[in-house]
Amino acid sequence: MISFLCSRVSAGRWPLEMPLFRFAAKDYWRLRDSLEGLAIFGAQGSGKTSSSGRLIAHKFLRAGFGGLVCCAKADEADLWRRYVGETGRETDGRFFSVDGDLRFNFVDYESKTSSLGFVENLVTLMCDVASIRRSAEGGGNQAFWIAERAKLVRNGLTLLLLAEQSIEIRSLYAAIASSPRSAAQLQSEEWRKKSYLYQLLCAAQARHGVDHDELNMVGNYFLTERLEIHGGTAGTVLAEFTGTFDALRRGKIGELLGTTTNISPADILDGRVVVVDIPTDYWRQVGQLAQVAWIQSLMRAVDRRPYDPPHTRPVFLWQDEAHQFSIDQDAAFQSGARSKGIATVRISQNLPGYLDSYGRDGKHKVDQLLGNHGTKFFHRNDDPVTNEWASKLIASDITYKASLSSSAPAALNTSLSEHEQASCSPRMFLGLKNGGPSNKFVAEAIVCQSGRLFKGDRWLIGEFRQRSKMI
Repeated sequence: MISFLCSRVSAGRWPLEMPLFRFAAKDYWRLRDSLEGLAIFGAQGSGKTSSSGRLIAHKFLRAGFGGLVCCAKADEADLWRRYVGETGRETDGRFFSVDGDLRFNFVDYESKTSSLGFVENLVTLMCDVASIRRSAEGGGNQAFWIAERAKLVRNGLTLLLLAEQSIEIRSLYAAIASSPRSAAQLQSEEWRKKSYLYQLLCAAQARHGVDHDELNMVGNYFLTERLEIHGGTAGTVLAEFTGTFDALRRGKIGELLGTTTNISPADILDGRVVVVDIPTDYWRQVGQLAQVAWIQSLMRAVDRRPYDPPHTRPVFLWQDEAHQFSIDQDAAFQSGARSKGIATVRISQNLPGYLDSYGRDGKHKVDQLLGNHGTKFFHRNDDPVTNEWASKLIASDITYKASLSSSAPAALNTSLSEHEQASCSPRMFLGLKNGGPSNKFVAEAIVCQSGRLFKGDRWLIGEFRQRSKMI
């Protein structure tokens, strides 16, 4: 059994070989390892957050990382207040909450920081945020519904641009919600007076004339195409959009995410630690949408910046109860995280949590996402699905069994057969220490990392202390 001894690092320069902590002797977990992703599993009370999670969080903070922290639980923000205090990063902590004065208009921010083709960037951003609501349509219809949602958002955003209006959720929502539902309504003078969409069309035409190609395509979509397609189809797409974004345009959440911006991913890249204190255990789906808006905005900001170690500051994305914030696009982003200088930590109780989150036919998406995390910590777990999966992931050993047989009274035959046996049996995950006074505040985890051997083995049992003397 090996304890995790810690090595101190100096902030300010970030070479890929910079050690964050060490397993033992000269066996370090370095910055380059963190950029390959870390997935932590463990049952409730296993110590995953208070031991290994705490160690990694402290190491990122002490090394000067910027970061984004997603909150599933109401006490998560207070935990990170302690972390930034314990590591001397109080001045870098930014707590984005309903009671605070921080604001992030993520749609407006993306429109101002993208290239000239920002409309399509905004389309994918909003569709990615909306995808946290798993659609009831699946199977062969899923691609159709995704394409229809994107078309609706694309035309709405383009119209706002042509009318030279602000690009934000409230204005987009108002335009789409006021589109005509029938040919009769389109001819109604009352609809024309009240419809924000109609006002935008008139404003855009006054600015660009009747022959503008983009304006004609937008007008054809809202005034002809949507009226001609099956009413149920148009209604479903509209209801999905309004149902998803209604909560983000009103009340306190609408104020936080749809008005102005005084905190953004640019602050994270500059070394701030943004904690999105809109916990999902209280705010439910609104909390999910707010956190995913931050996550996807950070991912795009990281994609845009040039990452040049050792000169560029690394950043981290921290997701406890990560299955609540995971969407289909995360796996593709994670596959290139190392080249972008972002260290992702996803913590969850078990594999079924991810599987339930992705819905039916989502197993390969979960496999892809978790397969892009090079390091994995498995704390005590009673879930057989997770334990079997972890055991197979770690790999098997080849063993040989001898057998004796007799073909005649005086003849004795021997044979040797090859067998494959789990290197780390599923039962190993059941008896790991879970910290607390009875275990002298030590929690254990089975650790494996792609491409690493621990004294010839693919895994080891590591000890993580829950008290600060190990930091």
